[in-house]
Amino acid sequence: MKSLLVDRMGQFSEMAYHEYLYLITGKSSCLAMTDDELKNTVYDLKNEGYLEDLKPQITHLPVFSVAE
Repeated sequence: MKSLLVDRMGQFSEMAYHEYLYLITGKSSCLAMTDDELKNTVYDLKNEGYLEDLKPQITHLPVFSVAE
């Protein structure tokens, strides 16, 4: 999320993190998310090119789409 915020907003702050997370998930904290919501968020970040260093560890995630 930090890389995403720096790319899109030019900076990272704790407040911006929670606001952006709420914007894209409807939850301002990962702790408030269900397992499926967390998987969707990771999947979306992965597809947008973030989490490159973690991709080998998360390749087992099934394809989810929140827009269905």
